[in-house]
Amino acid sequence: MAEETNTNGFHYPEKFDGEVKNDKSRTLDIRVFRGCKLSINKTFLPVKAALFCWFAAGNIEDVYLPVFLKLKGFSLVHLSLFSAISVVFQFSGAIFTGILTDKTGRPKLILLGYFTIFSLISLAFIFTPNVKECKTKQMNFQCIYDTNTHLSTTAPCNVLKNDSATVKCQILKLENVSHNDHDADCIPYNNSIDLFHIEKNDAKNNTDLCHYKTYYKNGSNNSITLCDTELCKPFQMDCIFDSPSECNENRRLWIVIYGIMVALLNMSFTNSYRLFDIIVVDLTHEHNNDFGRQRVWSILGSLSGPPIAGFLLHRINITGDEKSYTVAFITTVAFTLLSALSLWQVKTKLYKPSAKMWRKALVLGRKLEIWLFVLLLMAMGSCYGFRAIYGSWYLQGIGATDLLLGVSRGMSDLYGLPFLYSSKWWINKIGYRAIFIPALLGNAIYCFSFSFLEVPWPAVIIESTLILAYHLYWVAVMQYVICIAPEGLQSTVRALAGSLQYNLSKVISTTVGGYLMSEYGGRVAFRVLGSIAFIYAIVYGSYLRMDHLRKKKSIIQSKSNHCRAIS
Repeated sequence: MAEETNTNGFHYPEKFDGEVKNDKSRTLDIRVFRGCKLSINKTFLPVKAALFCWFAAGNIEDVYLPVFLKLKGFSLVHLSLFSAISVVFQFSGAIFTGILTDKTGRPKLILLGYFTIFSLISLAFIFTPNVKECKTKQMNFQCIYDTNTHLSTTAPCNVLKNDSATVKCQILKLENVSHNDHDADCIPYNNSIDLFHIEKNDAKNNTDLCHYKTYYKNGSNNSITLCDTELCKPFQMDCIFDSPSECNENRRLWIVIYGIMVALLNMSFTNSYRLFDIIVVDLTHEHNNDFGRQRVWSILGSLSGPPIAGFLLHRINITGDEKSYTVAFITTVAFTLLSALSLWQVKTKLYKPSAKMWRKALVLGRKLEIWLFVLLLMAMGSCYGFRAIYGSWYLQGIGATDLLLGVSRGMSDLYGLPFLYSSKWWINKIGYRAIFIPALLGNAIYCFSFSFLEVPWPAVIIESTLILAYHLYWVAVMQYVICIAPEGLQSTVRALAGSLQYNLSKVISTTVGGYLMSEYGGRVAFRVLGSIAFIYAIVYGSYLRMDHLRKKKSIIQSKSNHCRAIS
């Protein structure tokens, strides 16, 4: 790919066609109105359909898998552990996928294999049991908690669901309370206590604790009250809650099975994205097309998938009153199959299997430019991951509604659509390396702006910074890889870049970012990440400037030597 310098010392590509140019591609012309027509390259029609369907499927899984696991009885600790294990699978899987693609030269077949794994695991989730714990729990009720008539207590919300038939209670009389005639007014000892209802209410400011209050009667169907007189208040009641009928006796085994399934699902999920990058970049490079325009359909798929699945979940009730995400998984598999059918129609480039990959990798790894690029991916990925994991949490803390959270995330994609459609023009004007600087600054502005928010609604405007920090940035990354990766390592470097950006950097987001959030609050965490992005923008910009001056000096020296040779 030819490259020329501008007066600022940064580099931008002269054109994206590279060395491979085909004859005039077949196009589908659609007349919009008089004197204007829309031309679509027929080669990319199945590509657009495959991207739309896959990103719809992937985003459905991304949205509904966590709530599905919560429904099955998993805690946040389990989800965090699954995420950490998945990062290992995703990173190693991305490297393996890149090497395998370079070795075989058949990315489409490998992608279809990952589609198969993804679909089978999604279907398997429909039939997997819950992992709810089987154990007997006990609560002690006393005359406390804002009531004058009923025994009550505070306990974890998961002690009692809605099955009071499994509750066994016994009234206790404290030893220091003497037995007298007044006891009969509190408890009819000769009659059995028939517990018929326990009321549960959420405790304020604590999502894990609930208030429980008992309603019961004696054998004569008269309501019993204990807490309305001083003589009765010392009495207590112990209740034993048996294990719910839907608990899992093999809970530990199934937690391990779920962990493996989630890790494999995330690996196939992530590597499918990486392979799509490889296939689409190759096609756009081969046909002199715009990679950003193909990503428009990815964004449209991401925006469309979850609402479609949500609508179907609302309209179709397979399991009656019981909550279920079966429809979401079936919708995911359906979109995946549609993507596979569309992908099968794509004529991908069959290139010669690579040789001497390790030698090429060692040569590539000796370049300072490569390591600065790796640090760029880590810095950008950390900011992106922190936004994805903790952004909504932070906004909710300052009063954001669920509607505002959805709108702000959706707007970030809508902002990017026109810029993705014209990404080739933007990158030609700015430069595929030079665009990394405003991308870093965009992340810095995003983080610092969030740290100063007092009300949540400006977040909708702040999301526009992702035009540079995500949409145009990733198009530039894929084009940059074409320039720096030697022949035979193209797929490996692209897959590795994606894994560094979206997987390995998540470790920094969850560890460093999570620690800062818990210890110092969201404002400090956002400012730290914003500072990292800003500082690295200065570092990387300085490197680009020095690299430009070095090349300029080399050109002048070369011309000088040429003139001397002529004279």
